[in-house]
Amino acid sequence: MMTCEKAETTARICWRLPDGRETVSKARMGERLLDAAIRAGVFLDAVCNGKGTCGKCAVQVLRGEAGISDADRRLSGAEDLKNGWRLACRLTVCGPLTVRVRAFCPEIKTAGMECPAAAPERTPDGRRMIAVDLGTTTLAAVLTDSDGQILAQETAANPQRVYGADVITRIQASNEGKKEELRVCVCKALEQMFERLCAGADAGRVREIAIAGNTAMLHLLRGYSCETLGRAPFTPVTLQAERLDYRAVFRESALFDGCTVCLLPGLSAFVGADITAGLFSSGFLETDESETALFLDLGTNGEMAAGNGQGFLTASTAAGPALEGAHLSCGVAGVAGAVCRVSFLYHRVRVQTVGQKKPCGICGSGALDAVAALLKEGLLDKDGLLAPPYFENGFALAQDENGRDIALTQADIREIQMAKAAVRAGMDTLLFRYREKTGKRAKPDRIYLSGGLGTYLSAETAAAVGLVPPEWKGRITVCGNSSLRGAVRFLTDSACAREMENIRLRHGGISLAEDPLFRRRYIDAMGFPEEMA
Repeated sequence: MMTCEKAETTARICWRLPDGRETVSKARMGERLLDAAIRAGVFLDAVCNGKGTCGKCAVQVLRGEAGISDADRRLSGAEDLKNGWRLACRLTVCGPLTVRVRAFCPEIKTAGMECPAAAPERTPDGRRMIAVDLGTTTLAAVLTDSDGQILAQETAANPQRVYGADVITRIQASNEGKKEELRVCVCKALEQMFERLCAGADAGRVREIAIAGNTAMLHLLRGYSCETLGRAPFTPVTLQAERLDYRAVFRESALFDGCTVCLLPGLSAFVGADITAGLFSSGFLETDESETALFLDLGTNGEMAAGNGQGFLTASTAAGPALEGAHLSCGVAGVAGAVCRVSFLYHRVRVQTVGQKKPCGICGSGALDAVAALLKEGLLDKDGLLAPPYFENGFALAQDENGRDIALTQADIREIQMAKAAVRAGMDTLLFRYREKTGKRAKPDRIYLSGGLGTYLSAETAAAVGLVPPEWKGRITVCGNSSLRGAVRFLTDSACAREMENIRLRHGGISLAEDPLFRRRYIDAMGFPEEMA
């Protein structure tokens, strides 16, 4: 990163955002533009935690001094460099700048739950509650009444992505002194969502907020130390449910005076409250003792459970952020404009985007769909090699509003293979250990698919890329955002809180990282199904 020797102490930064708005802030001379962006509330994607390796925090410098770093040369083409595109994490502020933001974290358009067509009749007590899914990539919240009717919903990208795409990099950032920054930025984002949910007649009537999330996300929300969470034996500060005054978590607000915030209970360091909520709301716990069910929550991490309502085993595999779009060259979260469906018609590629908007990138489900389509078209082989015409520059799926190709590259496919292999190997290992422990069937009678990826992934694509065996396709139930649904149940079902605590008693966990079977299955799962190639 370049140094700056100018005498001034601050510089004016004008940010031009993708939605046409402009915002102005001050930056300290000599600081990274990425740090200035964070303080200005302009949350760029920085999935590598600002290490200059992912290339996602690129901005276009329209006016001002902008040197070219080694990382810029390595990750950007000559044309982009000529047009002023620079990595914000490598750009030192040496004077006033006007920059265009490309990768601003936009609002996400679906929460995975449906609002009623018309507002329901108000309940006699008039109580309102908010349920939250605190995801690594996505924040989702709904306003509900005491009957469980969804009155409004809000979703957004988790602004903590600027500190890294996955929980491991955020734990590292917290342990490197950014704990308070991580807490404040996600609290602000949630507070803004709460205010939008409660606009109008519902203002001041919310009495309770329930939050489900993985263990690391809840630690970061509370400002807990992640020191013991990030190293063996991976000990959380707490896994128990917490009931707190609103002001103990968020800033004081007249809207939520007297409101209680409930953090749902988790199961282990890497199987958190989002899975507790998902197991409760998906139907998994209603599975008969004679059957074996498999619960898969697919997002930045792959959490899973095998068993039934009488008892089950859980595991977590570090699938990495590729399945939610991060670490892909043109990857984005499931935002409006993200390519989420890919197919071929008469050998011509066709795409569908979230919200039917102009393509802006490709999300995890779109990437897996693209892999399945390329396999079927014969442009990708079972080992994951693209056909020679596309090996160097990738296969272009669409173009964004600036005419840039949105492509799936050979490196992207390798990321997808590793993520897919981790999930498949974890699932196979968990089912094997479940049979070994209980003597019950290792082949699931029912599969509940949940999480950011699970909301959009089709059973056909899951089988085509080898995520599940083809014969399991008919057993899959797509649950959408089961974590959010579970948080609603926690608020509206008086027996739910007690039942979620009891889930811990029926739970056993295994460590995939220490299991030799997982390592063998991981290598086997790297390829794609031969019959599809």
